[in-house]
Amino acid sequence: MRGDTKERWRELCEGAVVEQDPERFVATIQELLQALEQKKEARLRIPIELPVPPTERPTKLSCPVA
Repeated sequence: MRGDTKERWRELCEGAVVEQDPERFVATIQELLQALEQKKEARLRIPIELPVPPTERPTKLSCPVA
C-alpha cells in the first residue's frame, strides 16, 4: 500500500471519529468507502500467478505393456 493512500485513509477515519455534523460524517464515510473500493478494484486487476507444479513423468513403466 502506498504511503499517501494509507495516510488518506487514516485522515478519513480520524475525521469520521470526531465529526459532529451528520451530513459531513456521511460524506466522510462515503469518501472512505470509495477509496476502499478503488483499492479493491486495483487489487483485482493484478493477475495472480499461481505456481505450476512440475509435470511428473514416470521414469519407467510400473507394469509391462502388452
